[in-house]
Amino acid sequence: MARIPLPTQADEPEAFALIHAKRSHAPNAEIFRAIAICPEILEAFIPMADAIRKGYGIDPKLREMAIVMTCQTMGTSYEHNPHWNRAIKEGVPKEKMLALWDFEKSDLFSDLEKAVLRLARDATRAPAQVSAEVWNAVHLQLGSQQSLALLFNIGW
Repeated sequence: MARIPLPTQADEPEAFALIHAKRSHAPNAEIFRAIAICPEILEAFIPMADAIRKGYGIDPKLREMAIVMTCQTMGTSYEHNPHWNRAIKEGVPKEKMLALWDFEKSDLFSDLEKAVLRLARDATRAPAQVSAEVWNAVHLQLGSQQSLALLFNIGW
């Protein structure tokens, strides 16, 4: 549930023009609509958001599964559905998405996918308590840049 009313194009025409100019591939994302009430923040936020999503070459399937795991861990639907759909669009099989919450017991996930999902789950539950084992399982395979980009995606 949005706590701040989402503006319409009629409410914030300049901000929506900026969104359409810089985010034509996803102009209706609710996060950008919410930030439209603060155009100066929106203008700085859009390039940052795009840089985070590109994530130094992080596999978009991993990114989207991590974001959906974060949403499931928090029990939020605000971003869950758009990122669920994005994961499918990026090539994650629906069967795998349906098994996401029970990934530990599933043979559908690779070791790297399980490591990423553990990091997303644990960082969402208690960020200061992510174990070295959970972190290292991701960091050793993705390296520092992609691991940091993944954390930005999880934390955002």
